[in-house]
Amino acid sequence: MSALLEHRGVVQRVADGKAVIAMETSGCSSCGHGGSCGVGKMAAGRPATLLTLPTSEELRPGDVVAIVLPQSRLTTSALLGYLFPALAMLIGAGLGTSFDGSDGGTAIGAMLGFLIAIVVARLVIGLLPGLMPAPQLLARPQPARISPKEFHHEH
Repeated sequence: MSALLEHRGVVQRVADGKAVIAMETSGCSSCGHGGSCGVGKMAAGRPATLLTLPTSEELRPGDVVAIVLPQSRLTTSALLGYLFPALAMLIGAGLGTSFDGSDGGTAIGAMLGFLIAIVVARLVIGLLPGLMPAPQLLARPQPARISPKEFHHEH
């Protein structure tokens, strides 16, 4: 089974089978970097991020939940969303240079490579919807409920 990335959140409201979750912005603790995480440092002090997710559980405002993603799916989507367009941009720049030999040709080739990569990535995601990670909610038993206002003041 794949490792899971887990992030804590507090239910703000629940309606029509969907829960609005306020996620902490201090970074996750899944990778073990803790206080040395650059993403966590950038996110510190920011208001909570709101995320709307489907839920089948009986959740109420103030419930503490964990939002989990399979790490392997996140890696695949990061490769598709970041590495593939960057490589396509470099290949496009190389092709633009070989066809025209000018800086303008290189720039146009890079832009075309990037745009083609975005279109291909969207087509792949459309054809393989399971490729993109879908966050799941897991209720976490807590001794006391947290009010949505307290969550915003604490964090």
